[in-house]
Amino acid sequence: MKSKKIITRIIIALVIVFFVLKASASFLVSLLWYQDLGYSQLLLMPITNSVLLVGVAFIFFFVLLASMGFMLIKTWANSSQEGKPNSTLRNRIKFPANSPYEFLNQILQEPTKEDSSVIDITPINTKKYNKFMFIFAALGSIVLSLMTASGGWMKWQSFINATSFGQADPIFNLDISFYVFTMPFLSFFLGIVSFALIALFILSSFLFISTGTINVDWHLWRKDALDLPKSIRIFWGTLLCAIFALFAAQQILSVFAVMYQQSGAVYGGGFTDLNVTVPKSLILAGIAVIASLTALFNIFKKEHRPFIYCLIAYVGASVLGVGITVAVQYAVSNNELAYEQPYIAREMEFTKKAFNIEDLSEFQYPGEKDVSYKSVIANQATVENVRINDPEPFKEVISQHQGLRYYYRFNDVDINRYMVDGKYRQVLMSARELSETALAEKAATFVNLTMRYTHGFGVVASLANEIDSDGYAKLFLRDLPVQSASKDMTVKEPRIYFGELTNDDSYGYVVANSKNKEFDYPEGENNIQNTYAGTTGIKFTPLNKLLLSFYFNTFRFYISSEVTNDSILLMNRNIVERTTTLFPWLSYDQDPYITLGEDGKLYWMLDAYTTTDRYPYSRPVQLANGQVVNYMRNPVKVVIDAYNGEVSFFVSDPTDPIIQTYSKIFPNVFQDLTAMPTNLREHLRYPEDYFNVQAAVLRNYHVNNPSVFYNKEDTWDIAKRAYADQVRVMDPYYTVMTLPGEKEPEFVAMLPYTPTSRQEEQRNNMVAWLVARCDGVNYGKLQLYKLPKNREIQGPLMIDSLIDQSPDISSKLSLWGQSGSKVIRGNLLIIPIDNSFAYVEPIYLQADREGSSIPQMQAIVFAVDKRLIMVETNSLSTAIKAFFEKTAPGVTAPPVVVVAEPTTTQAAVTTDPAIVVPKEDLLKLIQSLRDQLNKLEEITNKLP
Repeated sequence: MKSKKIITRIIIALVIVFFVLKASASFLVSLLWYQDLGYSQLLLMPITNSVLLVGVAFIFFFVLLASMGFMLIKTWANSSQEGKPNSTLRNRIKFPANSPYEFLNQILQEPTKEDSSVIDITPINTKKYNKFMFIFAALGSIVLSLMTASGGWMKWQSFINATSFGQADPIFNLDISFYVFTMPFLSFFLGIVSFALIALFILSSFLFISTGTINVDWHLWRKDALDLPKSIRIFWGTLLCAIFALFAAQQILSVFAVMYQQSGAVYGGGFTDLNVTVPKSLILAGIAVIASLTALFNIFKKEHRPFIYCLIAYVGASVLGVGITVAVQYAVSNNELAYEQPYIAREMEFTKKAFNIEDLSEFQYPGEKDVSYKSVIANQATVENVRINDPEPFKEVISQHQGLRYYYRFNDVDINRYMVDGKYRQVLMSARELSETALAEKAATFVNLTMRYTHGFGVVASLANEIDSDGYAKLFLRDLPVQSASKDMTVKEPRIYFGELTNDDSYGYVVANSKNKEFDYPEGENNIQNTYAGTTGIKFTPLNKLLLSFYFNTFRFYISSEVTNDSILLMNRNIVERTTTLFPWLSYDQDPYITLGEDGKLYWMLDAYTTTDRYPYSRPVQLANGQVVNYMRNPVKVVIDAYNGEVSFFVSDPTDPIIQTYSKIFPNVFQDLTAMPTNLREHLRYPEDYFNVQAAVLRNYHVNNPSVFYNKEDTWDIAKRAYADQVRVMDPYYTVMTLPGEKEPEFVAMLPYTPTSRQEEQRNNMVAWLVARCDGVNYGKLQLYKLPKNREIQGPLMIDSLIDQSPDISSKLSLWGQSGSKVIRGNLLIIPIDNSFAYVEPIYLQADREGSSIPQMQAIVFAVDKRLIMVETNSLSTAIKAFFEKTAPGVTAPPVVVVAEPTTTQAAVTTDPAIVVPKEDLLKLIQSLRDQLNKLEEITNKLP
């Protein structure tokens, strides 16, 4: 018998240990992961704050629930001992005579054979019910406290660490931090407490009435309609006093809420809000205060009618207020501009502030029709960086030419700028990642997916305007191992353990440093192998192995002989998932981009945003991720090491109050931007999502006159372009160009505008173009170039239409599109040149064979105003030369000569009309020309 008991106890103990380990594995493994990256506080602080909040909330709710429950039992016991009937709900409610409720009461009555005069006065077993009520109060308090902690700890921390915006709202003169940090916490606190107290009141009402401890008469206006024991009167009086005090506080908060809500033409406090809604809320708050006092008064004097009158007044005032609001808003809508003009001006001002476009620099850009060849030569730095390598065809080209193995994928093409052979050039770069999805189709074994194929390898890169003789992008970073044709860009650590495609969908992790060597890259008939030597990862100590086994629900770490004590587990390798898991309180850009540092390592750059939807007088917009906000900043740049997976948060805009508040809550998480290596800072881009949001807001908010804004007399649209058989809104595009008034080329993001089109009137002429600067001290500056309103300047879709309408071009495109080929029209780029515009569109041809066709550049369209030409070439300079020879008959355009140092990416001799000549050869050429001129002069002097 003893042995059986021992075995039973051992089994029970093992079961308990199993469930404890299973329950704790998630937290402990997460803690290991956070500690490995040096951010344990990002896991522990939410937990400690939540636990503290749960404790405080539990005590608060337990006191309320327990007091209500024990009071109920005590009152019930007293009423039983006093001989009061303990009937059911139907027997304790008195219905008015001749009412429908009286008929219902008759139906509910049950016939009984017992003598109704006999009253059961058996004392209630209070100990039994007290135990039940204690358990009920404890369980209810746990539920309510967990509800409080889940959404409250961050609001509480933001409240106590709030940072001033240094900007007050124009109505109540409160700093905007009150709306962003204080109001969310107060609203949450009042809401959760009100919910708990109202739930307690409803529950207690049901219990008190159903157990017969009180009498209820529907004629509530009668003095004795409520027969309440003193203990219940004290409890309910205190409860209702607190509830209506909370109602009053919520009504007062709703006064300030009008500053970020809409009830008419204005987003924020408009005429009706300030003249009707605000007074209505204050009146309701006053009535609620009076109701709260009358509820308290009922404790000392058995008189419920003053409270009932206040309740009726509260409901009546609410209904009347809605009616008045509708009537006033209707009157305002009939003469809206006259009433709302000052409030519209506030919306315009604060929306610009909220989206950081109030300091935007505006310039007038003439947009002259003529572009001379001389202007093209003078803007050679801009022209030579025109992106004729379109990202979409480029991705297909490198997938076919540089994929090399079926398991490699290029997820995205990133555009940036680098010094290439001493010149500032625009570069297209893409990471060669290992796709688990592709690998799973042919080699989906546990060892392959978790230990052998662990990382991608290298990048490919091309200059934005270089195409080889076959019509494909000329790559200066390529192949395996990575070969570089530029002395300025060398990849020393090409391995990509952390990227956009490292999702680990099958198992959730990879194991590095196992006995099974990792596949590095193919070379001939053999495969080169590698061992991970990074600084991050969870080590397989005995305890860690146990926790990881429970976390991933597997015993493979014990069964697999490849896993050793030196092995390292890597998890959360997708860079967006990794960053979001670490710090979920920021919003993140949809487009991480790969960067090559001077140390030869690969880094991912990811932009992060602070947002809120409570900025006064700011109209909200919807982000790409579906989030609706009315304030947005880009104060954080995230750098993820593609090899180690280390994540660093750098503050690029320390003036943002939200990131200052986060920095107080989470000290030592954010670093100053100066701590970022200089060579990485040089490749920071103005984020595309942020630029899109600002450009969208600017469509309506570029005007300064409230009347013009209200009547939508000068609204814009983002320019559109033709793509295949569709019309698409243009995305911002990065380019290197010399801005008007500047002397040096710089990397910018650019987007053109057209007037807003109506269904019956499509307008696609260009009216402005917006630029975000990305270099040096000018980083983040927005510049808007407005075009003359009295002149038609071609927008992108108009140029696309001219291409379609040109008999020569359209017939050629139609011919190419036949016989199993597909014509791909690249992005139409607008190139500002000396107060004018040139337009460039690359044309690609792709065989219509799925899986084996590669887009090949076939021609380039070059246009100025309404004149355009399509030249079958892969050289932009050839197209430019042909254009000017065509538009100026009899005049031969001279070639463009660019002085440059010898490079490995440029031929010393070329037949390209835009000749790139090494400096030494140019000097020899000049000397030869001088000698020839001297000989010619001698011959001329000898002539009679």
